[in-house]
Amino acid sequence: MNEIREMKETTSRSDMWEKRRKQLNGSNALRFALILILFYMVQDLVNDIRTESSAFEIRFENDTLLESAGTFYRLYVNDEEYGDIDYNQYFRTDSNGNTDYKYCRLIDDASRLTYTLILAAMMFIVTLIADSAINSTPFTKKNIDRVKMIAGLQLCLGIFPGTVRLIMSFIRFNYYSTSFNESTLFFIAIAIVIAMIAVVFEKGLALQEDVDSIA
Repeated sequence: MNEIREMKETTSRSDMWEKRRKQLNGSNALRFALILILFYMVQDLVNDIRTESSAFEIRFENDTLLESAGTFYRLYVNDEEYGDIDYNQYFRTDSNGNTDYKYCRLIDDASRLTYTLILAAMMFIVTLIADSAINSTPFTKKNIDRVKMIAGLQLCLGIFPGTVRLIMSFIRFNYYSTSFNESTLFFIAIAIVIAMIAVVFEKGLALQEDVDSIA
């Protein structure tokens, strides 16, 4: 009987370590993917900075491939298509009446990079929470603090990318318009919900600690 019990315990420990190994491999794979995404976004920003302003061009084209066929403004860099653009963003002019397609592209790059950096930080914290929950309860003080950090980053996600766009537009064109819309309010609402969840978990953890201390 003792041998059977020992074999079961050995098998259980082996399964536990295998589960932990797979969890850690998944978390590390996600972190590596986030690093790759950030690397390519930074590379795009650097390439756009190094490209001559004359290489940036806006074309007004007809698109018959899509079901919603119509005309679109598209950005080209060295005759390579970079996708559709927002007319209102790219046709701003400075005090001399000049447009700057390259700088508008850099605004887009900086805003997207800011967004991705914050999102990557949130996902990194999520992997830390997942890793900590492999062999124990995830409801710990450290993880509650991490959830609060996610709430703070979620708030930044709704504010910082638009702020970067606003500041850069004002520097070059001496012009700014609010970049905050319904999606900004949506991000802020999500941040509030996450913060409330963290508070609930914190209260629950305190109650559990009180019960454990009595027992």
